[in-house]
Amino acid sequence: MTAPDREGDVLDSAHAGRLVIRGGALRLIGYGAGIVATIASTAILLRYLDVADAGRYTTVVSLMAIVGGLVDAGMTNIGIREWVSRPEDERATVLRDLLGVRLAITLVGVALAVAFAVVAGYTPEMVAGTALAGGGLVLLILANTLQVPLQAELRLGTVAAVDVLRNVLTALLVAALAVAGAGLVALLAIPLPVGIPLLVIVALIVRRRAPLLPSVSVRRWRALLEDALPYALAITVSFIYVYLAVIVLGFVSSEHEVGIYSAAFRVFIVLVGLAGLVQQSAFPVLARSARDDRDRLRYATQRLLDGSLVLGGLVGLATAVGAPVAIDVIAGRQYGESVPVLRIQGAALTMTFLAVLGGFVLLSLHRYRAVLVVNALGLVTSVTFVVVLGSRHGATGAAWANLAGETLIAGAALWAVMRGGDGVRLGFGTALRVVPALAAGVVAAWLVPGGAVAETVAGVAVATGGMVLLRAVPEELLQAVRR
Repeated sequence: MTAPDREGDVLDSAHAGRLVIRGGALRLIGYGAGIVATIASTAILLRYLDVADAGRYTTVVSLMAIVGGLVDAGMTNIGIREWVSRPEDERATVLRDLLGVRLAITLVGVALAVAFAVVAGYTPEMVAGTALAGGGLVLLILANTLQVPLQAELRLGTVAAVDVLRNVLTALLVAALAVAGAGLVALLAIPLPVGIPLLVIVALIVRRRAPLLPSVSVRRWRALLEDALPYALAITVSFIYVYLAVIVLGFVSSEHEVGIYSAAFRVFIVLVGLAGLVQQSAFPVLARSARDDRDRLRYATQRLLDGSLVLGGLVGLATAVGAPVAIDVIAGRQYGESVPVLRIQGAALTMTFLAVLGGFVLLSLHRYRAVLVVNALGLVTSVTFVVVLGSRHGATGAAWANLAGETLIAGAALWAVMRGGDGVRLGFGTALRVVPALAAGVVAAWLVPGGAVAETVAGVAVATGGMVLLRAVPEELLQAVRR
């Protein structure tokens, strides 16, 4: 039975699309500010640490990111979907159950991460850093869960502000610890002092709208997990496979190659977040449309596909052309070998935008099995390529593995959306306009003298102009820019 909605629910209004675009833009701007802070902190870290310590730092961060993906497992998205589809009097109970489940799972995940670090023979500093970073992960998971009502009700400006605060606090602590000459343990522990004020601020924001304490109800926890488990498995596979490349590369190649890959990987993983922000901003509308209005779902998915081709293409182009600048600014000239690695990952970023879109549409339709199969194929492909190419070509081979995995997931996810019998048919005419515009951008970057900065600006400007002239940019985006 369809759950009744509040009168005047923003998700059912004619303004929902505009709020998604505006909120998504605010989140992108906030994320851009966060990227600046992250670039600053990464630049400090990579200059402060030698290549070997940079590899150790990235290894622990990657391990914790994998744990974060395992314990998150798409539960935030599940929470958003449940919030928009449940009657208002049930929402508080669902959020309390979500808080309880995620707290319990995260504590177990952190304990397993520390055990893995010991068994894998990590240095004592890496083991201690894993434990402290795990404490920060617990706080972050709770803060993210409390933000479910904000995201579900399209209060995306507030969510963006919280994201900016987290990145700024992290950058400030990195700088302070580097100046103080802190060791690897202190640097890895940064998520803990960042998470404390972040959780307090989020709790104050939502205190009148959402419960702050978790539930302890095994019966309701089981019901929630039974519904979420298939999607959780799928999202877990999707999330960990990118980070797994760092771990696997450490077994099949040298510490030097892991360090070279790490510099490019830090840039790549920051930019990957852009795709998630764009699609997650629209997810409440997708979830409500999947429940009530398949025509609206089809329209929203097509417009998101068009926008993803445009934004993903531009982000990929800027990353590939601007790789020398990004590596020089973030890591320094001693990481020059990372430039071709990041160029390859620029192409992978374009595929990421499409892959994330396909995953969110399948989630809105409750098609968990399809998400799991698609992401499992990507994981197997990526790990296989890392083992084969990483052992022979080091960091460059791992980058090609990344591109192969993202491409396979993007294609398979969109194919699953169209072939699922849900009435979602997609057109790819925009791609025929985006590709020549991007090609013109590459030519412009190649012809313009003045170094990588000038090449990047020229390439992105020409590609953007070409997309506008060829009418590849969705009208809604143009209207939002004009407003």
